[in-house]
Amino acid sequence: MGKQASQYDKIFKENIEAVIRSLMQNILGITAVESEKIPDDIQHTKERKPDVLKKITDSQGATYTLQIEFQVADEPKMVYRMAEYYVMLERKYEIPVEQYVIYLGAAKAQMSTQLESKWMKFKFRLISFSDLDYHLFLKSARP
Repeated sequence: MGKQASQYDKIFKENIEAVIRSLMQNILGITAVESEKIPDDIQHTKERKPDVLKKITDSQGATYTLQIEFQVADEPKMVYRMAEYYVMLERKYEIPVEQYVIYLGAAKAQMSTQLESKWMKFKFRLISFSDLDYHLFLKSARP
């Protein structure tokens, strides 16, 4: 961000409280009954290292980023982790992302694979290893 843009941003943030109620009402159509300021620093520095990450061009000519995660524990918040991965990968590589979680646990997976809110829908594919036919592996020419 340039110096001028940074100064503009600072001035804007310092003065927004004086007009925010009017802006919400007249432009956004929001009539706030209650409003509470929350910290605006949402920095979340986290390095992610996917289990498998490949750029794929498949037999139909589609090119995408393939991400595979192997999960032993049934992780209730896995959907958030996969959503974070998705956005980071899409932003970095600017190609579609295909995601899979291969669940290796013995019990049936209970983790949610979908996240839906008013403005966003996200989901990933979950494959339970215990649901796979072991013959697939016995008949395979490759280990």
